[in-house]
Amino acid sequence: MDTQLSTPTGQAAVTLQGRVVGPGVAFGAVILRLDDFSDISLRRLDDSEIGLEMGRAESAARAARVSLVRQRDALASRFSEDQQRIFDAHLKILEDPAVETDIRNRIRQGMNLEAAVREVLEVYERLCEVVETEGMRNRLSDLRDVAWRLLQHCERGRADGEETPEPQVAAGGILVVKDLSVSDLTEALEIGATAIVALAGTPGSHGSILARAAGLPAVIRVDGVLDAAAQAQTILVDGQTGQILFDPPAELVSSALGTVAETQPAEELQPAVLADGTQVHLEAAVASPAEARRAVHMGVRHFGLYRTELPVIKRQGFPREDSLTVFHKQVLRAAETVLFRLPDLDSTLGLDKLCPGPEANPMLGCRGVRLLLNEPAMLGVQLRAILRASEGRPVQVAAPFVTDLGEIADLRDAIDNAREELRLEGIDVSNPIQLGVVLETPAAALLGREMLAVADFAVIGLDTLAQHLLSADASHGEPKVANLAIKPHPVVLRAVRKLVQMAEGLDKELRVYGECIGQSAYLLLLVGVGVRHIALRPGLLNDAQATLHGLDLDLVERVSERACRATSPAGLAAALPADWS
Repeated sequence: MDTQLSTPTGQAAVTLQGRVVGPGVAFGAVILRLDDFSDISLRRLDDSEIGLEMGRAESAARAARVSLVRQRDALASRFSEDQQRIFDAHLKILEDPAVETDIRNRIRQGMNLEAAVREVLEVYERLCEVVETEGMRNRLSDLRDVAWRLLQHCERGRADGEETPEPQVAAGGILVVKDLSVSDLTEALEIGATAIVALAGTPGSHGSILARAAGLPAVIRVDGVLDAAAQAQTILVDGQTGQILFDPPAELVSSALGTVAETQPAEELQPAVLADGTQVHLEAAVASPAEARRAVHMGVRHFGLYRTELPVIKRQGFPREDSLTVFHKQVLRAAETVLFRLPDLDSTLGLDKLCPGPEANPMLGCRGVRLLLNEPAMLGVQLRAILRASEGRPVQVAAPFVTDLGEIADLRDAIDNAREELRLEGIDVSNPIQLGVVLETPAAALLGREMLAVADFAVIGLDTLAQHLLSADASHGEPKVANLAIKPHPVVLRAVRKLVQMAEGLDKELRVYGECIGQSAYLLLLVGVGVRHIALRPGLLNDAQATLHGLDLDLVERVSERACRATSPAGLAAALPADWS
C-alpha cells in the first residue's frame, strides 16, 4: 500500500506498508538479494552423465549440511536451545529420504540437478495452494530455504563443505529479500545488517521467529519492495508501524530515529498550548533505555508509555529479575514520570516456553493480561523488577488487553504479593503501584465506566481498539481494509469521546497512544473530543506540538462533533476542513 509520509520540511515521501514481525527502527543502505528459482533452466542429460549428476547431488547435499551446521554453531549464543532447533529442522529436510528420492528420480529421468530441485519445490508449492494453512506456508518457506542452500552448492568442482564466496557488504545496511527465510536472517546477522524487509513471509515462519529473537527490526509482506529497492540507495524501516521509506531526507531519518546531531543542543519540548490556554500533554512512547535517552535528548521527560516487551523477548519470556531491574532503572532515571505497560506477548513471538503451540488467531488468543495471569512467576518477576527499579518513587503500571474486571482484581492481588515480598526483604515499597488498564478491546470499551471505576487510570490503545472495533487488519494487503483501521473513523471517534466523558465524570486520568495519531487529522479530532494526554514515539512529538500550539479549540470541537455524527469514513472526511487532510 502506498501512503504519503509528511517530512519536517513539508516534502512528501512515498512509503510502502508491510506487516511487522520484529520491532525497532533502522536506517541504512539497500542490500538487495534477488535469489530466483525462475532463472534455472532444464538441461537434458545423456545416460553417461546421470551417474555424475547423482554424485553432484550427493556432494551438494553434504556441503549444504556442513554450511548449515557451521551457521548454527556460529550463532548459537544469539538463540535459545529451542530456537537453535530450527536449524536442526532444516537439517532434517536436507536428510529427508522422500525429498532426496524425489530429486534422484528426476535425475534418473535425465533432468539436471538444478532443474530437479526446482521441480520438486514446485510440487510442494502446488500442494500449498490446495491446502493453504499457516503451517503449510511455513513448511514451504523452510523447503525454499533448503532448496536454495542446495543450489548454492551445485557448482561443479566444489570441494565438500566449501562456502560460496559472498559479495563484500558494508555493515549497517538493510537486507531486502523475497521471503524472510532462515538463510536470509543468518545472512543479515553475519553481514551486520540492521534490519530486514521481505516481499513475502509469515509471522510464524522460522525466519520471522529468529528475527524477533535476534532483536532485528523486520517487516514482511511489503508489496512492491523489490522494484523500489532496486532503484533506491537507502531505506528507513519503521518496525513499529510497518512503514518502509526509500531514500528519505536526512530530517525525516533524524526524526524517525529520535536523534539530533551531536552538535545541536537539546531543546526542551514546549507545551502544546491551545489558543484559549488549554494544555495538551504530549508524552513519549518508548520501548528501550536507548530510545528513552533519545527522547530525553529531545527535551522529553515524561514517558506516557514504556513498552516492556524487549527484554522479555530477548530472554525467551523469562528475563532475570536483577537484569530487568537495571533495565527499568535506566528508563526511570532518565525521566520524571514513567508509565510501564506490562508485556503484551502472544504466540507469534516464538516464545515456545510461554506459548508451546500455534494458535489459529494469535491476536485474539492467549495474549496480554491473559498470558501474564497464566504465568504468575513471570508476572511476579515483572512487578518485582518495576517496584525495585522505582526505588520508592510513585510508578504507574498498565495492563494490556484487559476484557473484564476479574483480571484487574487478579492483577491487584499479584501487585500486593510482590510488594509484600519486597517489604519483607527490606526494599522500599512505600509508594504503591498505580494500576491502569489499556482500553483496546470492545469488551473494555463497553465496560468503560466499570473499568475506570476500579482502575487508577486508563490508556486507550487506539491502533488495536480501531482494528477490533472495525474488524480490520491495519497490515492487510488490501488498502480498503487497512485504511479502515488506520484512518479516522466515526465509530472509533465516538468510542474515544464516550470514554473521555466517563473518565472526566470519575475524575480519572486518561491518555491515548497509537501510531495512527501521527496523522494530523486524527490528532486534531482526538483533541476535539476531549483527549488531553497523548503518548507518541519521540520522532512524532515535535510535529504534534507544532500542529496543536495556538489551535482554536472551539473550531476543533465543532469539527469533531460533525465527524462523530458521520456514519462512514467518507462522511467523516467530508466534515473535515480542507487543510486538515
